[in-house]
Amino acid sequence: MVGSGNLAHNLHAYAWGRHMPDPYDWAVHFERDAKQMMVAGEYKPLIEYEKLGPEALLSIPTPDHYLPMLYVVATRQQGEIITFPIEGVDGGSISMLTVQVG
Repeated sequence: MVGSGNLAHNLHAYAWGRHMPDPYDWAVHFERDAKQMMVAGEYKPLIEYEKLGPEALLSIPTPDHYLPMLYVVATRQQGEIITFPIEGVDGGSISMLTVQVG
């Protein structure tokens, strides 16, 4: 199973038409932390992302682009690995993370 939920998806902070040399720290940190949780099989914090603090809330101002990623990780069976064939943040605030299970 492969999918993407745009882990961080904050259009209000997106660099529309501006050159964005580096992504926002909060987007990078949230993507890193979420990947670590997925690999470790720690899904409850990802489901209750509102409790993860300001980086999560900035990354997920609305859950519509985030929830598809949860469906992908929910398909993981015991022993299956999670990998990330596409990573990185576009425009400062949109994570392009792709999650692959199995």
